[in-house]
Amino acid sequence: MTHPIPDASFTVVPDAVDALAAELGALAAELTEDADRTRSLAASLRAALGGHEGWLAGAATTAWAGLYEVLAARTRALGGTLAAAAAAYRAEDAALAGPVPR
Repeated sequence: MTHPIPDASFTVVPDAVDALAAELGALAAELTEDADRTRSLAASLRAALGGHEGWLAGAATTAWAGLYEVLAARTRALGGTLAAAAAAYRAEDAALAGPVPR
């Protein structure tokens, strides 16, 4: 197997990866709140503008809320993946640090 960057190495800092995962979780929560606010705005736009224009504005705003929801879900999933990777790294590190079988 070839590596994309020959002779490259990196260091994993599990605490930093966990911190990034937590930040992504917080961002996902904010995006979910934005989706909720945007969805409620869609109803207000429909009522305020009325007619075809109101429907168009409401539909566009509803679609935007859906985009927020997708982005929140993917951000949450990435945070979960990073948290799992940090946990797996810690477990492997602990196993390697354990006693050597005879």
